[in-house]
Amino acid sequence: MISLKTKQSFCALLLSMWATPAFASFHIVIDPGHGGVDKGAVYNSIREAELVLTVAQKLQTLLSKDPNFLVTMTREKDRAISLPERVKTAEKANADLYVSLHANAALDQRARGVEFFFQNNMPSDEDSLFLANQESQAIMNARDLHTISGGDELSKKGDIAAIVEDLRRQNRMFSSLRLTKALTTIWENDENAMQATIKQAPFYVISKTSMPAVLIEIGFISNPREAKRLQQKDYQKDLAEKIYNALVSYKEKMDNSSAKNLN
Repeated sequence: MISLKTKQSFCALLLSMWATPAFASFHIVIDPGHGGVDKGAVYNSIREAELVLTVAQKLQTLLSKDPNFLVTMTREKDRAISLPERVKTAEKANADLYVSLHANAALDQRARGVEFFFQNNMPSDEDSLFLANQESQAIMNARDLHTISGGDELSKKGDIAAIVEDLRRQNRMFSSLRLTKALTTIWENDENAMQATIKQAPFYVISKTSMPAVLIEIGFISNPREAKRLQQKDYQKDLAEKIYNALVSYKEKMDNSSAKNLN
């Protein structure tokens, strides 16, 4: 088994390696939900897929004008993209952040507000069962190999892999929560903004990406008052600006943290 001191030293080394250098450009993947035959939520003349694409394009324009950011869109027109394809796009881009945009709908027309979802603390039950099965198989294989040679070395490698994966998961969660808090702060500072809340849920796109991620429900199209606002170009621009300002705030905090870690 690896000693506690060795684990602590290893953790410190990994955290310093993962720290983003101050003032480095942030690569943002913007993911407008749904598209193509998948219209998402539909209420009267409003289609979620079209609405979130419009807001995403406005956000893309803002970020593209800022040299501190790089931008990749999972889709730039009304076309269908599978969830795995969206994740693959983000992974291929080696992005720093993943922002998925959606619009809500509910049977109760009184439901309202903006919701920010970040990565779930625990993997889904299916993933847990799969990982448990893999771990059991690895333990059995380790026992067989241990009787031949290299048993201790295999055990150490397994410990290191577990530490790395745990650190990665915790880092993604912490950064994702920090981003959602930056978003909430922007909304709270605007007295005319919709009510905003932070939630956790194992959405596929934010659970399967390896970088910090947030899914934003920009409002309820089933709420008549919110639906009217969401259709207005000025309000769509305001939504994009709020998200952009939150991303700027998030990056500044991450840069400051990285600078402290490097000193």
